Amino acid sequence: MRTPQLTDEERRLLKDYKANAPHKLVVKKAEALLLLSRDVAPEIVAEFVDREPSTLHDWVIDWHQQRMASLYTGHAGNLNRSFLTEGQREAVTVVLSQPPGDEYLPAQFWDVPKLDHWLSTTFNIEYASNSSYHFLLRMAGLSFHKPEKFDRRRADEKAIDLRVKEIREELTGPLAEENTLVFAADEVRIDQEAVVRKAWYKKNTKTVFKVDRKTASQSFIGFLNQNTGDCTTLRLDWQNSTTILEAVQMLVGLNPGKKIVIVWDNASWHKNKLIQAELASGQSLQDVHLINFPPYAPDHNPIEHVWNDAKNAISNVQRDVFDSTVAAFEAHIGSRVFDYKI
Repeated sequence: MRTPQLTDEERRLLKDYKANAPHKLVVKKAEALLLLSRDVAPEIVAEFVDREPSTLHDWVIDWHQQRMASLYTGHAGNLNRSFLTEGQREAVTVVLSQPPGDEYLPAQFWDVPKLDHWLSTTFNIEYASNSSYHFLLRMAGLSFHKPEKFDRRRADEKAIDLRVKEIREELTGPLAEENTLVFAADEVRIDQEAVVRKAWYKKNTKTVFKVDRKTASQSFIGFLNQNTGDCTTLRLDWQNSTTILEAVQMLVGLNPGKKIVIVWDNASWHKNKLIQAELASGQSLQDVHLINFPPYAPDHNPIEHVWNDAKNAISNVQRDVFDSTVAAFEAHIGSRVFDYKI
């Protein structure tokens, strides 16, 4: 068997495929070629990669004919069918690390149709199986996962960062004042169809579990104290101007004699005429100052982390009564201190 001769660059790439290739066949080929290039006996290499010596012989022949492209011969999805050269593969990796183009979404949203279009127009290459495209996407360091949601009306990131910086500077004084409390606030709603789908009971028997199958929901407003980390959670009958005003008035009542700063988003019920009139009246909200986060930037509101923590906690247990879910949500938040800051 002819010993495969490797350049330094080929050796580096084979080591990378050996460590990171998502398919076992590619890993085994890379391992075999590296070992054979060091004159390790073919019988030992064959045993190591769990292949017959004759298979190694074919791999070496393919290597001398196709070099790096030979790693994909026989690979699921038939990646070698269009014979991407190593230079083309490097170009693909570079391109996949960049936005697909002005007409597309950002780079992290590459998908098979976009990659297919780019390969066919650039290299006149088209694969028969999606797995070949998936392989290229993974080898370029991309992964298939759910993206975060951002509103199309969201402002430029630099403008958002500047506004958040201004808010932090504005809060420097109030946070240091003994008589002032600063809260990050927001609303949330939890929903549940109270159905138990599975339960632990004796094998080969049946059981009946009576539940309320009606869909239910409950809205809350939360005020995360930036001084202490405590979160005050109040139930809302609905999210509208009247209920939000009542919730702010209740927060004032829970903190008598304190000046209160609330930082929240730009929801209409946070800036409505009802609240503005109460602020101007100098009565129940005379010691309340409201600050708005940048529009459509909920990721900068620390109370979102509180909601996520609580939702994750209650999602692990299926309760047959929705009131129990609501109580568990409130209990989780009320029993903890959250170190989430603006």
